[in-house]
Amino acid sequence: MIDRRELLAGMSAAGVLANFSEPSEAAEPARAALPPIKEMAGVRYRWAFSVSVFFKERIAIDAPFRRTFVPAIGGDIWGPRLQGKVVPYGGADFGGGGGPLDAHYIFQASDGHYIYINNRGYMRRVDWDPITALDRPLPPLKPGERIKQDFVAPPDSQVPLRMRTSPFFEAPRNSPHDWMNHTLFIGHGLRRTDPDRTIFTYYEVL
Repeated sequence: MIDRRELLAGMSAAGVLANFSEPSEAAEPARAALPPIKEMAGVRYRWAFSVSVFFKERIAIDAPFRRTFVPAIGGDIWGPRLQGKVVPYGGADFGGGGGPLDAHYIFQASDGHYIYINNRGYMRRVDWDPITALDRPLPPLKPGERIKQDFVAPPDSQVPLRMRTSPFFEAPRNSPHDWMNHTLFIGHGLRRTDPDRTIFTYYEVL
């Protein structure tokens, strides 16, 4: 588990937007050491950060992959390499609902710097009905209980809508985030509902 603040239970999409109008607790700089380096097939990588992106409106196009325009209304960033928030209406997801993924967002780091991300990849449904493959509802909450998001999205095949991404970042050159301009990233995503959001987990390739 990754320690971070918990979002209030039952907040509406508008409430999410309001909560992210100012930097959150998760935007505080990480003090812990970097996570361990892992290796797979000769490729060395380590977890860099995770992002929750909240959604509300949708405009669907009757294309081969049911392409949909979905603007981001806010979000949070946590991890050892980056903390901050997703700028409300600073971008959108142009997903294919089981095909290509092409999302553009603006992040604001906890130190105030803005960072652009082009999150490109593919989505694939895994043995689920297309109508329900997007839904990852939370179990019912008890009175006063909060929504927990202190986890890294799982990359395994149990995720009904599997997302694999290779994001591209642009950060200010004269900032602590310049390292993102010359780093290769890989990632995966997990769709959640109530509230409507996707949680992306990113790794830097070393």
